[in-house]
Amino acid sequence: MMRGVELDFAVMSDVGQRRAVNEDSALALAPSFLVADGMGGHEAGDLASQAAIAAFGERIAPGRPSTVPEVSAALDAARVAVAAVASGREKGAGCTLTGAVLVESEGELAWLVLNVGDSRVYLHRGAELQQLTVDHSLRDEVEPNFLGNRPPRNIITRALGSADTTADSWLLPVETGARLLICSDGLTTELEDEELRATLTMGGRAEAVAEELVRRANEAGGRDNVTVIIVDTVGGGRAWHLPSEHPSVGETDGDDTVTATVPRRRAAGGVAR
Repeated sequence: MMRGVELDFAVMSDVGQRRAVNEDSALALAPSFLVADGMGGHEAGDLASQAAIAAFGERIAPGRPSTVPEVSAALDAARVAVAAVASGREKGAGCTLTGAVLVESEGELAWLVLNVGDSRVYLHRGAELQQLTVDHSLRDEVEPNFLGNRPPRNIITRALGSADTTADSWLLPVETGARLLICSDGLTTELEDEELRATLTMGGRAEAVAEELVRRANEAGGRDNVTVIIVDTVGGGRAWHLPSEHPSVGETDGDDTVTATVPRRRAAGGVAR
């Protein structure tokens, strides 16, 4: 329970079938639910993701709602921590960061969803699934050429530790019966959205669903580390009605702070993962 809101959540992370090291890191401790996916190889990717998650764990107090300024400060600290990991390394280091933090805003509780990179946050309500975040990847930001070719999926255009660390962020109502799926791309590489939707709909409690999604990703190939967080709002939230888009609360000029903006694509160069 947190300010009358009852949550049920679970996290599971697996190295997958082809990697020797798990470069994913996660934080699942209310009010913070975050996934970071490391880049830079086994020498640095895991350290970068751990540093980003640790920055949030050290600055967002557990057991109470956070605030937008606190999350902004934690994100700035994560940037600094990842830059320190990358410093002096020939190939650099970085990580994606995505998730949701329960915050108090204007006297009400809300999810502050944030994303930089190509890990994802989904919203599941009833039997419908909506991808909330926009992948910051070259594949997602350019149109296929006249031959229908698309860039490789592993070239991302924003990440902590890269030239562009800007995070998309926005507020989402806390709704009873809603389920958040927060995951690294090791899940979404292997499973299509329809399989995600079916598993989230039929899977039961958060722990069982997290385990089932990781199992399915490994059975589908397990080509990357896979990390899954499931967060269910069991009670105390608003009533929800389908269909509904997540509300935007205005856009900014793309500064580096968390300001409750809407996700959007920005043209940029990419870095290979």
